[in-house]
Amino acid sequence: MKKLKRMKLINWHRFENCTIDFGDTTLLSGENGAGKTTILDAIQFVVICSANFFNKAAHENGKRTLSGYVRCKTGRENKPYERTGEISSHVALEFYEESRNRYFIVGAVIDSATEGQETAVRYLMDNKRLSEEMFFKGKTPRSVTEFRSFNGKGIRQWCKTQTEARKMIKARFGRIEDKFFRLIPKALAFKPIDNIKDFVYSYVLDEKEVNIDLLRENVRSYQDLERTLESVKRRMEKLEQIESFHEEVQSCEKRDEMYEFFLSQAEVDLVKERIRRLEREIGTEEYRQKHLGSQLEETEKERAQKQEIETNLRVELRQNREFVALEEQKKELERLLEEEKGCQEEKKELKKSIKKSLGQMDKLLKIKDVDSCVRECREVFENIEEIRNPAGAKALLDQVIQYKNQMYGKVQRKLAEVQIRQREKQTEKEELEGKIQRLKRKKLSYPEAVERLTEEVREEFARLGRKAEPHVLCEVLEITEESWRNAVEGYLNTQRFYILVEPENFDIALGIYDRLRREKKVYGAGLINTRRMEKFEEAPEGTLARAVTSKNKYARRYIHMVLGKVQMCERYEDLKKYPTSVTRECMKYQNRVASAIKPEIFSVPFIGKNAFKVQLEQAERKRSLLEEELTKFREQMNNLEYATEPLRTVDDVDVKYRLEVLDRLSQVRFLIQKTRENIKTLEKNSTIIEKQIQLGALEKIRAELEKKAGDLNRQMGIIHQRIQDKKEQLQSGIQESLQLQSHAAELTREAGEEALGWQKEYERQTSQKTFQQFKENYERQRKANWTRKEKAEASMTEQMVQYKTEYNFGAPASIKGYPEFAAVYDRLRTSELLDYEEKVEGAKQAAEEEFREQFLAKLQENMKQAQGEFKELNRALKDIAFSSEQYEFLYMPSKKYRSYYEMLMDDFNVVQGESIFSGIFHETHREVIDELFDRLAVNNDNNAKTLDEFTDYRTYMDYDIKIIHSDGSYSYYSKVCEEKSGGETQTPFYVTVAASFVQLYSNNIGGEAAGLVMFDEAFNNMDDERIGGVLEFFKRLPLQILIAAPPDKIQYIGPEMEETLLVMTDERVSYVEEYYNGRI
Repeated sequence: MKKLKRMKLINWHRFENCTIDFGDTTLLSGENGAGKTTILDAIQFVVICSANFFNKAAHENGKRTLSGYVRCKTGRENKPYERTGEISSHVALEFYEESRNRYFIVGAVIDSATEGQETAVRYLMDNKRLSEEMFFKGKTPRSVTEFRSFNGKGIRQWCKTQTEARKMIKARFGRIEDKFFRLIPKALAFKPIDNIKDFVYSYVLDEKEVNIDLLRENVRSYQDLERTLESVKRRMEKLEQIESFHEEVQSCEKRDEMYEFFLSQAEVDLVKERIRRLEREIGTEEYRQKHLGSQLEETEKERAQKQEIETNLRVELRQNREFVALEEQKKELERLLEEEKGCQEEKKELKKSIKKSLGQMDKLLKIKDVDSCVRECREVFENIEEIRNPAGAKALLDQVIQYKNQMYGKVQRKLAEVQIRQREKQTEKEELEGKIQRLKRKKLSYPEAVERLTEEVREEFARLGRKAEPHVLCEVLEITEESWRNAVEGYLNTQRFYILVEPENFDIALGIYDRLRREKKVYGAGLINTRRMEKFEEAPEGTLARAVTSKNKYARRYIHMVLGKVQMCERYEDLKKYPTSVTRECMKYQNRVASAIKPEIFSVPFIGKNAFKVQLEQAERKRSLLEEELTKFREQMNNLEYATEPLRTVDDVDVKYRLEVLDRLSQVRFLIQKTRENIKTLEKNSTIIEKQIQLGALEKIRAELEKKAGDLNRQMGIIHQRIQDKKEQLQSGIQESLQLQSHAAELTREAGEEALGWQKEYERQTSQKTFQQFKENYERQRKANWTRKEKAEASMTEQMVQYKTEYNFGAPASIKGYPEFAAVYDRLRTSELLDYEEKVEGAKQAAEEEFREQFLAKLQENMKQAQGEFKELNRALKDIAFSSEQYEFLYMPSKKYRSYYEMLMDDFNVVQGESIFSGIFHETHREVIDELFDRLAVNNDNNAKTLDEFTDYRTYMDYDIKIIHSDGSYSYYSKVCEEKSGGETQTPFYVTVAASFVQLYSNNIGGEAAGLVMFDEAFNNMDDERIGGVLEFFKRLPLQILIAAPPDKIQYIGPEMEETLLVMTDERVSYVEEYYNGRI
């Protein structure tokens, strides 16, 4: 064993220069504050190479520091430190190596220039023993530099860092494990055993790493391939649905061919029936035509007789000049009356137009500075009956029309301007409304390219079964210093919209981006590669990166990289001091150029979870302003449209062209009066009157005969037309019959052998019903069949669209595109499905092998080894009584993870030739394996912690201590610990810690090992029997025991120890004296 023999303390708290000798077992005793713990802390400082665990036995959060030990902190207000100025301290430990009969020294030298400014180095000196000249130059302790210079040849190792020093200690103490540096502080910092499992983790069972990186990768690969295989199967299911609908479409098309055959045959027979009916109808109509011809001949003969008498009478009257004049005047009167009627109607229209025109003029006269011609025109046309000079009125109206046209043009131009601006604002408002709706759903609006790429990446991840989500950078950032928000937003600018994915997903996202680029759909979006950015974990002090943070480590590293080079400046004069810098007011300095960031870049915030609230408020304010502007535009347009209405000239033009009717009406009325006077004078002759009566009677008879002849002619014409129509129909029917027969023959040829069966079925059905009934029946069936076909085709198209959308397939979603879908289905069924099934099987085997070798086997090995350690510990405790009690450490399957324990301890090697994913082993432990594989496949921080627990073999066991009483009865520590006294709860602690050190030192791989164990404030509240039992246990162990305890424990501990040392102080200096048989 490598034993601690002596120790040198120089300027270590109250120990100015003290050499202490140690035995195989040593008790340090003394009153509180004398310096027992100070000595233990000095040893600990050297052997664990750390100053973080001073005085842990007194207080969990002990506040002793290296500076306090070196400068001798007293705590007095007027003089907190005994030592001031530049101080050098030494702690040196002399060890004896029994197997080689030689000594070596490990120690530490500390220089302290000022409080809190200590420099400590550790060293190893072989074949050396402690001497005064090593540490003093005269009476002055040597500094770090002086110590190295003086002892340079004897120093084998000189360690400036903790890492170097710990490597040195581990190697020189027998190439022991890192656990040593954890156990030493734990042994000194006694804590009652409240939680046995925590105690076992800390003192009994070491953590043993099980590397599952390859297993996780294999499991992820297996599950990814399985998901891909499932995706292939889902694709095949969708394609099978498309195939099914396509078959139904084909079936409907085949039935349609049969129905078309039936209907073509029925149409041929129906046309033949129609031809026979038309031939009968033509014969009937020709007979009626002949009968009406005879009646017409007799009527024409009678009409000719009456016509001859009427003609003779008219000859007589035409020879009378007065009769001729009377006839002419009557005709003229009829013409004039008709013309007067037209003029009256024209005048009515004129009045209407004048009324409308005057109304428009009244509106115009309300407008300031209107032209005077409007008022003059209004006065002239106010009473149409008083217009004496239509030509002058017309000229005045022309002026008004010209004025209106000029004003109308100006108003229309202004209205067009307002309408354009109104449409622009309306479009802006509609876009803003869309943005507000998105913001209410907490969705920010990004450039189209960013949104398109993000959506495509998200869909691809979902298709691949990856739960990762792409993020827009600004969504996962938070501003920590609001006063610098504008600077951050402005400097990042479009970088805020870069897309962030995990490193393992970058290549997938990049592939999608490249495809979209080739398709000319996405340009200008940024995709962040987050690989190998660990060096940007911290934000440089004073940079803009300090104003931003993120819970997403990749976003945080990227923002530290980008903003970590941008210095924050309070004044613009400081900008040029740094390569890249910015002020709160957004003045930027970069590449030796100063520039002001445009406010429109940072005025709309995008960073942080509350950015959408600010944007929503901004958008709603802008919407209110836009609504106010639109209201003003509407008012302007209403005013302009109101002004436009009286400027229309349609009614004015109408008045202009109708004015001449006034002159014409006056003339016509004058001519009517004169014509009536002429007729009255001519009608006074009686002879003419009698002959006119006779002529009137003859005209009436002739008219009746002419009407009868006309009716007969019309009837004959109708009949003739009917005959012609029917003959045409007959001819058309014959042609149609020929065409239908030709079509039916063509269908028969196309149907081939099926035509014979169809023909028999047609004849059978038409023998029971008319051709028309048959046709109507099958037209309904054909329509229903067509509906089924359309429905099947629509369903097929819908499935195609879904397939195209889900799998980004380029074929058209139609019956024409079906062959491409069928080709994919055939390829998947005959090739890819088999390939992926083979790949899944290979990945499953790889995962199974790694799961068996790296997880099951290693955890089982660790658990069995742990159980063996418990058995060894119990063998050591078997015959030792601690105050009439004995202890036995127990382990059992974890209640929480019992199913895991059973799986791990199952003899899976027996089923070596059988898959653990499908055989008896899998059937027995299916739920555990599935749950574990799901956890292995997930990659996040929370799951990493869970996996650490699952790969820790200690997780799968529960622990307890069995307390065996002298009468043979027993109890369990977990149930009675709260009822036990302090002494009873300490015994397992000391036993276990000592056993842990034995295990640590015995597991060394460097030959002889150290055996040092230290306990501070040991055996507090323990009775003498328990103390004796613990010390008896210690004696059996290959350890060097160093115990610090108060004076009242000397009588119980001292007799069992090789050395008993008293630590004393005179309030200024502490020192150590040997204690023997009650004497110093």
